[in-house]
Amino acid sequence: MNFSPQVIWSDVKTFFPMVWAILRGRYRIPWGTIVWALVCAVYFISPVDALPDVLPALGIADDGAFIVWVLVRLHGDLAAFRQHREEKPTIILEAEVTKQNKSGK
Repeated sequence: MNFSPQVIWSDVKTFFPMVWAILRGRYRIPWGTIVWALVCAVYFISPVDALPDVLPALGIADDGAFIVWVLVRLHGDLAAFRQHREEKPTIILEAEVTKQNKSGK
C-alpha cells in the first residue's frame, strides 16, 4: 500500500469530518478505530512523551511519527468514510399525525 504524503494529507483532512459525522450519529465505525483515535489525541496533547518535546526536533518527530502510524492504521476506515460521503444520500422523511379533522380524513 502506498502511504505517500498526499495519501496521509488526504487522511488527515478526512479525519475531522469523519469524527464530526460520528458525533452527530451519521456514521458508524468500529470501536477499535475510536480507541486508536483517542489514544492518538491523548498522546499528542499529553506532556508525557516517549521523547520530551524539549528535545529539538526529536520531541516533535515522535509525536508526528505516532500520528502517521495511527493514520496508517485508520486508513481503511477513512477510505470507507470518503466512499460513504460520495454515495448519494438516502432521504428519509418522517411524519406524525397530531390532529385529525372531524371528517376523519
